[in-house]
Amino acid sequence: MLQKEEKIIVVLLVMAALSLVIGYLGFSEEIKTYSQDSKIGERVQVEGTVLSRQMTGKGDNLLLSISNLNIKVFVPKDNGAKEIYNSLKNGDRVRITGKVSEYKSAREIVVESSGDVIKS
Repeated sequence: MLQKEEKIIVVLLVMAALSLVIGYLGFSEEIKTYSQDSKIGERVQVEGTVLSRQMTGKGDNLLLSISNLNIKVFVPKDNGAKEIYNSLKNGDRVRITGKVSEYKSAREIVVESSGDVIKS
């Protein structure tokens, strides 16, 4: 049988765990599907077919063109560009998560890690 102090510790640990779960569920960022109304800096998701994939001439970054999407997907070299390039081919169905950004007055979606590009 647990002593009084042990019971208090168990109750406190359960309360702490519940607080973490509630905090995670309550404050996790909602990821929306990309649209023309998406704001710069907003985290979005897109799904489609890879139409083209191209490594940039300078910097070893990756540019993807996805069907049904009128903007490019940009993967910086430090965020898994080569790994993603090697794992995808034209015609693959993908789900991509990234942040809306702007480069030379054109919108793009910037991928933050290789895990944000998933073959579906």
